[in-house]
Amino acid sequence: MNALGGGVYGYGMPLGNEEAQAETSIWTFGNGGSWTDGSKVTVDTPQNLEAVQFMQKMVQEKATQPNPGASDRTPMLNVFIQGKIAMAVGLPPTVGQIKEKNPDLDYGIAPIPTKSGEPVTLGVADHLMAFKNDGKKQTAIKAFVDYFFSKDVYSEWVKAEGFLPTTKSGAEVLSSNPDLKTFLDTLPSAKFYPSTNTAWSATQGAIQSLVGQVAQGKSPASVLQAVQKKADAAS
Repeated sequence: MNALGGGVYGYGMPLGNEEAQAETSIWTFGNGGSWTDGSKVTVDTPQNLEAVQFMQKMVQEKATQPNPGASDRTPMLNVFIQGKIAMAVGLPPTVGQIKEKNPDLDYGIAPIPTKSGEPVTLGVADHLMAFKNDGKKQTAIKAFVDYFFSKDVYSEWVKAEGFLPTTKSGAEVLSSNPDLKTFLDTLPSAKFYPSTNTAWSATQGAIQSLVGQVAQGKSPASVLQAVQKKADAAS
């Protein structure tokens, strides 16, 4: 495969099983697409198809790393950190990994490009949950949650873990960190997986196992139709 000058590939596109749903979501969301319409999981839509067609065009025109259909995100980002990929979608922890593994890397952080120019990014989240209990336990749970998400406590935890805050007060505390500024600026425009939809788990699994085929020349329409079939069966 051709590379830019100095053996550097243009864009890191990880369509392997690890995070294919994340990479695909970035492109579909950036094209105005979505994975749901109300309570229905919608994969095979015009916006999503156009996005996946563009992904395939990137591969066909040799703008990506070799064999993106078998590339997982973690090893791809390691190649980016080594300076062998010019552009990739990264995470806040990627900044720390660069400082650790290749502090001399000359790089910048920018919002994800979109078709309309309107900002959008992929948001993922873990959830802090508690069972419904009697009054005393509920009071204790509320006290813990209030403490944990208080501005100073929560921001310190976020910094230690390398995550982004889910509260406005936490974002205000961390806004002075130049490594996080671009991430924080785009956070309000984040779109999330429809993880509460009972069909999403099967849909995500189908995306992870099937979407890499577009990098091998399979029709994007047929791939999205196959994923949609899995989603419909799980509904």
